[in-house]
Amino acid sequence: MPTTEQECTQKRNDILAYAQRLADVGSHYLWGANGEKPGTGNVAYAPVVLDPSKPEQSTFCAATITVANVVYVCAGRFRHKDLSTASPSKKIALTSGSPVNKQDPSISKLFEFIDKNAKNPGSQVGWLSDLTPRVVKGDSITDYDTGTDVTDGVVWGEGCDDTQHFDCGGFVRYVARKVCGVAIDGISGNPGKKNPHGEVLGTELDEGDTVLPADILVYAGHIAFAMGVPAQPYNPHTKYSLAQAESAVYGVNYNKTHGQKAQKCIRLSPSTLLNRKIT
Repeated sequence: MPTTEQECTQKRNDILAYAQRLADVGSHYLWGANGEKPGTGNVAYAPVVLDPSKPEQSTFCAATITVANVVYVCAGRFRHKDLSTASPSKKIALTSGSPVNKQDPSISKLFEFIDKNAKNPGSQVGWLSDLTPRVVKGDSITDYDTGTDVTDGVVWGEGCDDTQHFDCGGFVRYVARKVCGVAIDGISGNPGKKNPHGEVLGTELDEGDTVLPADILVYAGHIAFAMGVPAQPYNPHTKYSLAQAESAVYGVNYNKTHGQKAQKCIRLSPSTLLNRKIT
């Protein structure tokens, strides 16, 4: 019979395996989302806007959500490495205030797309990983490849239908709930909060403690699971490889380094991992 420590190790590995599956299937990033596909929960399809006289408003097969009166539209992982050979071009078609240059390949593709699909808005489902144009909506959404704010710009992103959407916190909570069966809401601010078994959700690591797989790293405005391999001590200045819903432009990814300073590292308690009373 496995020991409690062995069971916890297996559960940590299960967390990362589940996170990897969500990355492998191409889950998208959308602020305020907790695993929903368009048409479920608060996530819907953005209204179809395909008007050749207003190409800068073109949106098709893109998920949207409204949080605190702010409208967000999914960027469809438009900078994800798997789109590097996709056609039409994954690059930005239009940014706010930019001139319309129909000779630009991405913009000419945009007009071709509008001409082909504008009269059939009902066809905005079934696009799967095919690229569609969408106006990125949100709050200062950065294209990390160029360092520019792409809010209100038109990009070519993956179709959002039948695709789960997460923000960073929603991703961590969703995976923990699915794998462990325990809600860990609020753990970043209060790891000592009690779980359903009356024990703490987790404990905060001290600097120098070894980071284990599925430990939770908390950054300014971000949260993610640590890969824990190779073994590293916790230090706010160390870069760690993570399983995370990283950003609107990359979506959910696995084993990618995050460059920010980690403000804290939290380890899920055995009671939370195994969903039973331990002490």
